[in-house]
Amino acid sequence: MTVGEKIKTFRNIRGISQNMLGELAGIDGTTIRKYELGSRNPKPDQLLKIANALGVSINVFTDFDIETASDVFTLLFKMDEQIDMEIDGEKDKDGNLIPDTIYIRFKHPEINSRLAKFAKAKKLQENLIASKDAFPSEEAFQHEVEQINETCEQIKQHLVDTNKVVKKGTSGIAIKVYSENTP
Repeated sequence: MTVGEKIKTFRNIRGISQNMLGELAGIDGTTIRKYELGSRNPKPDQLLKIANALGVSINVFTDFDIETASDVFTLLFKMDEQIDMEIDGEKDKDGNLIPDTIYIRFKHPEINSRLAKFAKAKKLQENLIASKDAFPSEEAFQHEVEQINETCEQIKQHLVDTNKVVKKGTSGIAIKVYSENTP
């Protein structure tokens, strides 16, 4: 999904027009339209204004390429520094974690609730793929795969749509971001 498509998705979730988003972000509405169409890409400062106007983290517009174990561990270590999480699993007779049983658990109900919804969507995808033989044709199967993938993408966008603070040592804090034009 492109940055422009993500902007459009969150704008539609908010139920606001391109002009309204432009007004909230301090950007011309026609520029928002160009971003959404992909004819222009927002500069970082413009993207930050849009994210603030939509009330989402700028990170929802960023694509991460995770290709190596180092990439994974960098993200895990950063999460461990900033949020309450636990890494655990079954232990062998010497008390060492058994690698195939390791799991990560978050100690924040907001994260866990949203993660449970994501897990459910992933399970629906897996079940669909496992039932490929039940479809009358490859075309019908591919159509269903496209629909479930689109649905899962929408679910993911809704799940990241929160300003609830989950940093270690915080509890029950939510932030509201106002545009520069709001008194």
